[in-house]
Amino acid sequence: MPTAARRWTRWIALLFVSAAAAAQIGNQNTGAEQVRRRPIFRVDSNMVVVDVTVRDRKGNLVGDVRKEEFLVFEDNIRQEVVTFAREEIPAGPVDEGADKAEGQPAVVNLGAVAPALRRQEDLQDKRLVILFFDLSSLSTEDLIRSVSTATEFVANKSTRHDLVAIATYDSTVEMIQDLTNDRDLLLKTLRQLNPAETGDTSAEEESEEEGSEDLFVPDVVQFNIFNTDRRLSAIESLAKVYREFPERKSLIYFSGGLATTGVENQAQVRSTVDGANRSNMSIYTVDSRGLLAEPAGGDARRGGAAGRAMFSGTAVTGRRDALADSQETLFTLAHDTGGTALQDTNDLSPVFDKVVNDTRSYYVLGYYPTNRSEDGRFRKIRVEVARADLRIQHRPGYFAAKAFSRMTEAERDRQLEEAFNVDRPFSEVPFILEADYFKDEGQTTLLPVSLQLAGDAIQFEVRGDRRLAAFEFLGRITDPRGRVAGLVRDIVQVRLPAEKAERIRGGQILYTTGFQMRPGQYGLKFLIRDNRTGKLGSFEQPLAVPLLDGKSLQTSSIVLGSRLVEAAGRTQGVELSGFGERFRELGLRRDPLVTGNKRVVPSIGNVFLGRQTAYVYFEVYGAAANPDSRKPALETRLQIVHGSRRVRESQPERIEDWMKDSRGTMQVTLAVPLQGLGKGNYVLQVHVRDLVAEANIFRRLPLVIS
Repeated sequence: MPTAARRWTRWIALLFVSAAAAAQIGNQNTGAEQVRRRPIFRVDSNMVVVDVTVRDRKGNLVGDVRKEEFLVFEDNIRQEVVTFAREEIPAGPVDEGADKAEGQPAVVNLGAVAPALRRQEDLQDKRLVILFFDLSSLSTEDLIRSVSTATEFVANKSTRHDLVAIATYDSTVEMIQDLTNDRDLLLKTLRQLNPAETGDTSAEEESEEEGSEDLFVPDVVQFNIFNTDRRLSAIESLAKVYREFPERKSLIYFSGGLATTGVENQAQVRSTVDGANRSNMSIYTVDSRGLLAEPAGGDARRGGAAGRAMFSGTAVTGRRDALADSQETLFTLAHDTGGTALQDTNDLSPVFDKVVNDTRSYYVLGYYPTNRSEDGRFRKIRVEVARADLRIQHRPGYFAAKAFSRMTEAERDRQLEEAFNVDRPFSEVPFILEADYFKDEGQTTLLPVSLQLAGDAIQFEVRGDRRLAAFEFLGRITDPRGRVAGLVRDIVQVRLPAEKAERIRGGQILYTTGFQMRPGQYGLKFLIRDNRTGKLGSFEQPLAVPLLDGKSLQTSSIVLGSRLVEAAGRTQGVELSGFGERFRELGLRRDPLVTGNKRVVPSIGNVFLGRQTAYVYFEVYGAAANPDSRKPALETRLQIVHGSRRVRESQPERIEDWMKDSRGTMQVTLAVPLQGLGKGNYVLQVHVRDLVAEANIFRRLPLVIS
């Protein structure tokens, strides 16, 4: 057990009964978004289904391979193919009259058919396409371009073989039209996609409104983590919706870029890719911004750079790097799921040509694996054809299941150890995470870490009038060489009355812990395991710990809280044990999220409802003291900006006292009512002025009203 880091832990159950509050965390968690219509077709869970595309040396599709010509191997062991189907989907115009004569329905609309009446035959020889419009990142112009391209395909190129669904994402996923080949209905739905529903600037554009090197904006990174996570989680949710369809699916994702700041939840990226592959879904990403150029002095969409950046070239370099970063994740999603990324072109229509070409002819093979061991290991799939000079494409494999109830204690510990080391995401227990930094004594920094999961993720065991649950939290910090620099492990036992347990299902669960670290670059990874079902959730990200020495005017992380709770409060019916409990008994000098007798509950991702109040909390270090009074004098001011318009501004707040028992540190807690602000993305600017030394700090961070 490493001793270089100390840590503290606290468990808080936040009981939010309202559906709106429950939806706030649902919008942020992996796989938590709910889509209205869910298909009912099922595939035997023990059967492994893999789709195979066969091409000749010239790249032409081969559609006459027989079942007996396929050889399927799992971990180099031959498997028996028990189900076989060849999907041959025409790409050109069809004779609708001939279809009716053959008994084929002219129109299929899964959204209009009762689940019990849906037929598997309706999907035979059909191309399944999901059009997904990311309203949270598309500007008005880009949304118009995306919808127009989709309309052109539906109106002039789609056939009765194309079943198309339409979904959108703003702050939640909405399936506005389920799979159908009703051309008129699809066109009507596309017309209803009002460009006014999206803002004129994307999150990436808002993050760099100022080009001055004197304005440091670190918290934009924090916002992009969860903004990206929510969009990736939305894609994974759509993949899960259609998982029970064995046919190949193509999801076309129209967006204005996905920022890759380097600190987003890497587990969520891999989880989205894994979810799509498990659902036999290929993702085709479209950068709807089209062909982009970055003029040296800026363009009409935003102001030019200011300060030294205009002349040093860093402004142009930064914008070029930001553009490349916003396309990197789009390319990863497409490449790792067998799709294609369309970027740097004003003509978006080729994405539909690619989808049609990739799905004209493929084979669906199913087999029952001879290895029935539920060991959770990766099973490698290899498919061969008993013909020469043919190229085969298929997914590389899958992870086997493991019966958690059959594991010994040693096996359960080994599972956690392997989960830390394996390059695979876990999303069965979805949660999000926020790591903040505050000055400690000497050269160390306090890192409070807050984890939040939806109450409906808890699987309670019924025991009379009590409801029982058990969770295990594990966190690890590693240095650039992979050495463990910090470790925490807690076991949480929940024993609640039935009524209180039901209230938790509609609310949020917040678990907090922390580390004491030296400045530097680290990697942070957390795991949550439901100790009753064995389900796992993971979150990982790089972690930069700054040096807060107080030699100049500095601030801690700026924490946006959704509420204040009693600092000494403890949730009845919740017990902690494990390493974290013992370290808590050692005691740290202070909990950095406590101000007075209240504790700030972070709103992870800075997402609020319009009727809430946001509590802005941070600490200031290095303020000068008045020579006469030996006290500091700070003035703080808040502004909320939407686009280029200032929509709210606070009165200056003066602070003239050091924090108790901590000379050199000042605490700032401000309340910002959000009533009257509409849904959308905002920028909160914090201005701190040292009236004694006449020094200033500007901090800006995004604020989301959902």
